[in-house]
Amino acid sequence: MHLGEADLFDAAFALRGLLKKGGRLLLSLPRNRTDILADGRDSNGRLFAPYTSEYVQLLFERLGFQLIGRWDTEDALCRPGTGWFTLLLELGTGDKLRAVDQIEGILNRDRKVATYKLALFRALAEMATQQPRVATWRSDGRVAVPLLGIAERWLLYYWPIFASDRFIPQSQDEGLREDRQIAFRSALEGLMRAFQDQGEHGGLSSWQAAVSRGGLPAEVRRAHAAALSAIAQAIRSGPVKHSGGSLETGAVFSYDKSSRSVVMPAEMWRELTLLGHWIVDAVIVRWAALTERFAGRGGVSSGEVLPLLLARPSSERMTNLARSVFRKTGVDRCTWSGRPLHVMSFDVDHVIPFALWANNDLWNLVPADPRVNMQKSDLLPATELMLARRGEILRHWDILRDEMSEAFDADAVHLLGRKPGGYLAWRDELFGCLRQAVEITALQRGVERWSPSGFESR
Repeated sequence: MHLGEADLFDAAFALRGLLKKGGRLLLSLPRNRTDILADGRDSNGRLFAPYTSEYVQLLFERLGFQLIGRWDTEDALCRPGTGWFTLLLELGTGDKLRAVDQIEGILNRDRKVATYKLALFRALAEMATQQPRVATWRSDGRVAVPLLGIAERWLLYYWPIFASDRFIPQSQDEGLREDRQIAFRSALEGLMRAFQDQGEHGGLSSWQAAVSRGGLPAEVRRAHAAALSAIAQAIRSGPVKHSGGSLETGAVFSYDKSSRSVVMPAEMWRELTLLGHWIVDAVIVRWAALTERFAGRGGVSSGEVLPLLLARPSSERMTNLARSVFRKTGVDRCTWSGRPLHVMSFDVDHVIPFALWANNDLWNLVPADPRVNMQKSDLLPATELMLARRGEILRHWDILRDEMSEAFDADAVHLLGRKPGGYLAWRDELFGCLRQAVEITALQRGVERWSPSGFESR
């Protein structure tokens, strides 16, 4: 309860490491408290994270525990409004969690002369939880993930770091001398120069908006392709080749040239799918600490690096782009409530909240009444609401795709996991994927489900 979410995976894994198979763990956390301030701390400044019993149980079950008891109790000190839940968990037997040990071993024990291994695991964990359909399950018991998709995520991770006013080393060599650059810094900076005066983090949001509009000039398209190619080469020759050097099992990844994919054991992909949210948080904290070590004494602190690692293209440019399309077509109904919309005063809502996925894909943007959007905030739509409003969601997708078919189809690949054919043939499948993503995100993140006031399930 006193740990931030970024520390949960490491704490849970450390507790697991203290137990033998069949060992038991007793956890007691606040079910409710009335003395916590708006910042999640009490009057003494202690953090009280509002983790639910279901959320904590899910994390430990992912690590091989099983729940054998749960009960609620009132506060022993009789503080009003305070109650507790207690979980009794038992560590399972067998070797089926070997993939978790491999992940933990690479994150904690593998030698790291650059931030590459952390970037690889961050990308794979995000793809496993947000784009699970990109994976190809092979008959040899392994899973293949497209290298290009990993490279595209690396571009987003490193752009804000390279755009910083200070030189922030991303390898041991860069920490010693700035001219010993990591393999793709020059290529990515070549792309960034086209957007450097266009907003925060070196024009990152401007770049995303330009890509979505399909409006990159030929010279910038070449720079974009060169940056992704250099990143992909660094991934192949670096973390794919060397991850797992500290493990008795040896390297865990390989590169399949024919499919241009990174290949790993299927069990590792399963664990990334189940634990991805917690792994991402843990990796970001490690990345910031490793960068501080590379910078050396008097260099860059991890506190300065963390905001850059968390930076994402702003949602404002993409919502404005979607708003202009909806306004042009005269959109007249709120997606969630059916209320009439005034063409000049409506919000564009993220179906899966930006705070959870940082996703600006066009399929995730729908028009909403401002009051309804404020009520929804960072919550996920309820299952019944998704089904009831399916027609409106599809209608607004049709509007966006009619105006920006190339961009909409490219965004659809992220969720579908493949390049779609005819739009009408895969529109229903895309909706099914969105529903699945909402359900899984709600389960893994413990996010409350939402319906607008007065909505009746049907």
